[in-house]
Amino acid sequence: MKIGVTKTESKIDFYLEWLRKYNIDFTVLDFENGSKEYDRLRECSGLMLTGGIDIYPELFCDWDTKERKGTYQPGRDGFELNLLDSALNSKMPVLAICRGLQLVNVYFRGSLIFDIEETRKVNHRKISKNEDRIHRVNIFKDTLLYKITGVESCDVNSSHHQSVDRLGEGLMINAKTDDGIIEGIEFSDKKGKSFLIGVQWHPERFKNLKEPASENILKSFLSEAEKYN
Repeated sequence: MKIGVTKTESKIDFYLEWLRKYNIDFTVLDFENGSKEYDRLRECSGLMLTGGIDIYPELFCDWDTKERKGTYQPGRDGFELNLLDSALNSKMPVLAICRGLQLVNVYFRGSLIFDIEETRKVNHRKISKNEDRIHRVNIFKDTLLYKITGVESCDVNSSHHQSVDRLGEGLMINAKTDDGIIEGIEFSDKKGKSFLIGVQWHPERFKNLKEPASENILKSFLSEAEKYN
């Protein structure tokens, strides 16, 4: 079993160490290496979409700003959307983290809040370069995420300024914060579809990796990846 992990400029070692902890083989899928990376995905049993730089706004019908112009990586966006398309078509398990969740929502024609603090007047950014914010999320019953974690609420880390706005087609919300920010998504109708969980937090960066919102999510993803082959 091998997991494909999308390359990110933001703390990729946490994802890789998380997998090493469970002796899981992985390959880093790098958009800068071109189309040969799609062949490498075919060698994998699961796809992990990582966090990182904001998605290009025009992909979700928003607009660029002077402050952020030129700071995006459209090449990464297109590459990961193609990876996701391939994974879903082959019913490969997908775990989408932070930006990864947002990418999934955009893929299904949803939109994003461009800046939570500006639009919703609440702060979900990290506290400092090396310290994530901590807040509580509420996990909805009758969701796959609830079945996986077994908890109705828990504390998670937070390191983002964007989030789901209009939910993508065929998706459902599985977790929200008290201030109304969407923190998790999955398929609404799961029949005949692959395993898909998106979380806005970083389970790979929990101080206690045994927490249900970290360990249970990874173990469920890996269990589905084992079945894939």
